Amino acid sequence: MIKKIVLLVITIILITGCVTTKKYDGEKIVLDNQYYNKGEFLDVKSDYISEKSHKNYVLFVYNMFCSLKIPCENIFQEYMTNNEIAFLSMNIDEYKKTKYYNEVRLAPTVIIVKDNEIVAFLKADSDEDLKKYQDVKEFEQWINSYIYTSD
Repeated sequence: MIKKIVLLVITIILITGCVTTKKYDGEKIVLDNQYYNKGEFLDVKSDYISEKSHKNYVLFVYNMFCSLKIPCENIFQEYMTNNEIAFLSMNIDEYKKTKYYNEVRLAPTVIIVKDNEIVAFLKADSDEDLKKYQDVKEFEQWINSYIYTSD
């Protein structure tokens, strides 16, 4: 009887884990057309990203203060300018109103969204990700592994 219960619990965990977790399939993401041929932050509110018409985009979530040697928005801005790609941007208070806050809670961060689901993000508390916040080449290498840079 105990074996059956354990087997049942393991099966439920596996099934719910497979259903609720959307993994990145490794295929580069084509952003929605309106985010190409621009090189700027597009400041938005939480309801903007709830709209069904926006599926594939990059979201920059920022704090009102920055403790980094080089402000990370400067790194991201240089990348956007060089590649003519726009990032949505939102302050942390507005971001807390989105569904994504349950998965990514710290800012600053850059979140890559495919089909309205997070596929990758920078971890604000990660030593490994720190260089991506401070070096445009490191950031470019990371983000270009997920997205196409021209439409």
